[in-house]
Amino acid sequence: MRRRCGIALGLLVLTLSACTGDAPAPARPTPEATTGSPTGPRAGLVATDGTPVDVPVPDPPTGSSYDVTELDADPEPGTGDDAPAIREALATAGAGDEVVLPAGVYDLRSTDPDDAEANLLLPDGVRLRGAGQGATVLRTSLDGEDDSAVVRAMGVHDAAVAGLTISSEHTGALGTDPDDEGPGGGPMYGVQIGDGSRRILVEDVSVELFQRHGITLKGTREVTVTGCRVADATSVGPGGSGYGIAVEGMADQRDPDAGDDSRHNVVVDNHLDGTHLRHGILLQFPTHNNLIAGNTIDGGVLDAIDLHGEGEYLNEIRDNTVTDVPAAAVALGNSGGEKHRHDASGEGNWVHDNRLVGNLQGVLVILGTPDTLVEDNDIVGSRGSAVGIELRNAPGTVVRDNSVAGGDADFWAIVVTEDEGTDGRGAGVATDVLIAGNRVTGPANGIDVEAGRAIEVTGNSVDVDGTPVRVSPDAEVRGVSGTR
Repeated sequence: MRRRCGIALGLLVLTLSACTGDAPAPARPTPEATTGSPTGPRAGLVATDGTPVDVPVPDPPTGSSYDVTELDADPEPGTGDDAPAIREALATAGAGDEVVLPAGVYDLRSTDPDDAEANLLLPDGVRLRGAGQGATVLRTSLDGEDDSAVVRAMGVHDAAVAGLTISSEHTGALGTDPDDEGPGGGPMYGVQIGDGSRRILVEDVSVELFQRHGITLKGTREVTVTGCRVADATSVGPGGSGYGIAVEGMADQRDPDAGDDSRHNVVVDNHLDGTHLRHGILLQFPTHNNLIAGNTIDGGVLDAIDLHGEGEYLNEIRDNTVTDVPAAAVALGNSGGEKHRHDASGEGNWVHDNRLVGNLQGVLVILGTPDTLVEDNDIVGSRGSAVGIELRNAPGTVVRDNSVAGGDADFWAIVVTEDEGTDGRGAGVATDVLIAGNRVTGPANGIDVEAGRAIEVTGNSVDVDGTPVRVSPDAEVRGVSGTR
């Protein structure tokens, strides 16, 4: 149980401001500008020199169209192996062509001659297009094979997968226990893109009945995942199972000039049903300057949008809606890991304008994750929610202009507390934190500073039924003052 100690300031309606009074809110800066480096790089879709990046998507098809049913693919379910016909169409198509899968169910019972673990290989410049989610279904017989994938694109440019559902023949139980590797089954990956692939579009694709990642990007640039749905992983256990959409860099690789540097990927307007997902959207290893925006995540097993504690930096997380997760809606830093031991995410991530409702925590920053900007989020607690925004060892974090409401009598809007670390990694207290301009209302409690050094609390509006502000005598806090 969290230790609660300190001095309660017994005002039911409290405004916290610096002695100079409330200043007008400045124009939104970058995270680096907030932490004293206005000329440094910025979060989101910008280049290393700070100039905006317009992420391109492949051009619409301009060449031939290949209907797989004309190559003996049968859209009736259970009529044989349709994979050879689809592979023939993909091999015949050239840049600017499309391979069309009319409505129906296509059974994939064999793998590609050039890749024994993938049903279909996406070539350069080709669009693989179905008739829409639910209308066109690729149903694979892959069942737990290592590194197996239904659609794989490695080192591919200017290609697309659109308008289809990827499923499997798995009929067993689905994953619910994050500590259990089972039950498992189905392909490891639905759509797997990697090895330097660029300018790829994954649009209007549904993935279900997979084991590891529904849609995964590793070592990619300028890949857009939009309008997709991911649900129903067969495992949510440790070691990488049950991720909805994953964006990964390479372990121990942080070189913007490297060919496999992961950046400028776009994950927008997707729907994740988290009932059987360990994480809805995950960023892992030093991937940077990606945009995660406008996604909807309903429920989940662990943190919904998770920066996985392996150096992920300068990413923008905005305009997402996350509801009813029994963990954090957005988490920066992670205490897990088997092969790669996790701790802090990287610097300068920007979490803003998200709506986070009914989660255990709204935003969680831990294990030494530095210089995060958390602003303009709408966070609503419900029965069982613990904290709106929680900072542990989170040096240089700025929390400002957020709205936190709701919760029950045990809920706190903003908490700064000590980090016990994980196996000795990331332990400590937050330093140089700014909490400013936040609006806190409802039946719960306001701001609780249990630990930390150089914590500035200023210009916040707190109107709660519980304790407005509590400050531990062990914490170093400045700028706290208030009036009714």
